[in-house]
Amino acid sequence: MLTIDHIIGNIYNNDKLGTSFKELVSKQQDETFLITRTESQRQRMRKVSNKGTDIALNLHPGSHHLRHGDVLFLNDNQIVVVKIEPENVLQVEILKDTLTNNSDGQLQIPVQIGHTIGNLHRPIKLDGPRIIFPVQAESEIEMFRKLFHPFHHHIEIQSKMIVFEPDETMGVHEH
Repeated sequence: MLTIDHIIGNIYNNDKLGTSFKELVSKQQDETFLITRTESQRQRMRKVSNKGTDIALNLHPGSHHLRHGDVLFLNDNQIVVVKIEPENVLQVEILKDTLTNNSDGQLQIPVQIGHTIGNLHRPIKLDGPRIIFPVQAESEIEMFRKLFHPFHHHIEIQSKMIVFEPDETMGVHEH
């Protein structure tokens, strides 16, 4: 069993780790620690990697949440990287005309959309004029389309499957 008590870094924001990852992938010496976004918030868990390594995660109290691409273990012959499962999200994009031609819409529409999402205790990610948040069932997509209907001329809604990582500054609990 491999016991992990800290995160080494992340392959997406550390060039040296990214290079090591690519080299070990080319030699098929990479392993994946597959988790859900909800599991990424846990500091203790036990799972088996995609190649059969038994891994016990026991992070120090106060450690940051696991992120997609975090390196749990690295040596000359092996790298174990966190992979967060993609999930269904809605992406609500505020159309450019709304933001530039309508002074009321510049603030009113994004605030009302944010208020609606917040009332349902959803984590969000902001990406320019897009608000992205997870949905748990197909029926919720239609519910949000109805809730956002008053703004339908000012927004575009898309359902996607992505690795969702909420903005760290948006502390919210889910129900």
